[in-house]
Amino acid sequence: MFNYDVGGNAVNPEVSEAMAEIAFNKTLFVQKLTADDPIRPEVVNLQTVQEVFDHYKPNVDVEFTQEDGSTVNENLKFNNVGSFNAKNIVSNSKYLKNVNLEHDSYLKIMKQLKTNKALKLVVENPETKEAFVNALRALAEELDESE
Repeated sequence: MFNYDVGGNAVNPEVSEAMAEIAFNKTLFVQKLTADDPIRPEVVNLQTVQEVFDHYKPNVDVEFTQEDGSTVNENLKFNNVGSFNAKNIVSNSKYLKNVNLEHDSYLKIMKQLKTNKALKLVVENPETKEAFVNALRALAEELDESE
């Protein structure tokens, strides 16, 4: 006798009797969670997603390339499914935090250039722009010296 699947498709019950069919409302994730290759298959009885994370402790070594061409190596660790969220990945990486901070600073400067009329006037005139840039450089040098 045949079982019928969604859409009226016949499913032969004799096929793959050793494995149970996954219900249509379930999802099976098959993923290599560590950089180490398994020596031999391992049977583990894990019931929840959190147990999987606790058992395998997934992590990945990442190499970031900086603007000057140098590289930064970091190890990103994942403690739960939420760890794969972009914000959580950034918060777990020192390099990405710095890049994100720099990005936010540039966005704030762009916003000021678009909305601040006095700053627009300073930037439009080459002489005042040069004086403003020199003042910013002097301020940056002073801040570097104070550290």
